[in-house]
Amino acid sequence: MWNLIRDEVFRPREGVRPLDLEVIELGEDRITLGVSPEIKTYAQVRDEWKRPGIWGLCWKEGYAQLGEILRTNEQQVVREFSPIMGNLKSGDRVRTELWPFSDDPYRAFGLTARKVSFFSPLGEFSASLIDGSSKTWVIFVHGKLPPRETPIAYPILPIVAELGLSSLLITYRNDVGELPSPDGFHWYGLTEWEDLEGAVSYAQEQGAESVILVGYSMGGAIVTNFLYRAPLAAKVLGAILDAPMLDLGSAIDHGLRERGLPVFLSGIGKFLARVRFGVDWKALNYLDRVQELDVPILLFHGEEDQVVPVEVSDALARARPDIVTYHRVPEATHARSWNMNPERYEATVREFLAGLA
Repeated sequence: MWNLIRDEVFRPREGVRPLDLEVIELGEDRITLGVSPEIKTYAQVRDEWKRPGIWGLCWKEGYAQLGEILRTNEQQVVREFSPIMGNLKSGDRVRTELWPFSDDPYRAFGLTARKVSFFSPLGEFSASLIDGSSKTWVIFVHGKLPPRETPIAYPILPIVAELGLSSLLITYRNDVGELPSPDGFHWYGLTEWEDLEGAVSYAQEQGAESVILVGYSMGGAIVTNFLYRAPLAAKVLGAILDAPMLDLGSAIDHGLRERGLPVFLSGIGKFLARVRFGVDWKALNYLDRVQELDVPILLFHGEEDQVVPVEVSDALARARPDIVTYHRVPEATHARSWNMNPERYEATVREFLAGLA
């Protein structure tokens, strides 16, 4: 059981997701998708291809947007389809992606990002900076990612730019091409908050007088522990958290339930993790300290999250209704609230940021 927790929770992800879907038929504005013949079981395929919402579709030389489901059965789905870049034909292999645009902010939104670097106690890290005119910067902290070497085109970047705020898209320890942690493990904010502090320090050195933090999944844990521990937390005007990993222990329990496994196995695995590797599960439960939070928080969480139980965000919102504006999103899975209704999500973020900046 410890091996499962170690490999799926603490170790950085390796390899690239396969092109696990096949284009069965392609029309001018619709596409029929099925599982690639090479995939042995449907369990190997992320289910976004058959879920409602707006999704990306990528292949080796292009990407597109998947829209409304028009028809579906056990083996195939017909959806609205909007090509963005590259050519696609029947028989091609593709996969779904979280967001329906290029990872490059310029290709996605026409926003120019330049490479910069900052320092934490571990060493030097890279980041991408989209300059704005305001003295307030927005710092984006991603979650646990597969290997990638490009910046992330977060869907709210155009809103940040529209408000004149600078966007700093950071990396942290164990990202591909960046410094590893001493043990090679993710620590869900226990150590990574120092990298975020380095990014905030860099923003301050470049003239930022205040910052707004945005954290997705594990990035939400990093942001929250930064707010608890960092002296520079005083510079934070507010935070946006999307499916934040605020209690790793409960997430592991949740994951076992999702797999149909008995939760008592989690207790065994956690015990072994504590004995063999010194994992402090109490320290990884950031809900225990929520009374210390003192900045406005915009919180999103999907009701069908298979990774972080929505009850974690329920608990944060219930404990701190004075500072938390909570959006519990029906049908959304992990960190995919934007996909269910992009216009509403973006309007909510715009209102929140405008009220802070």
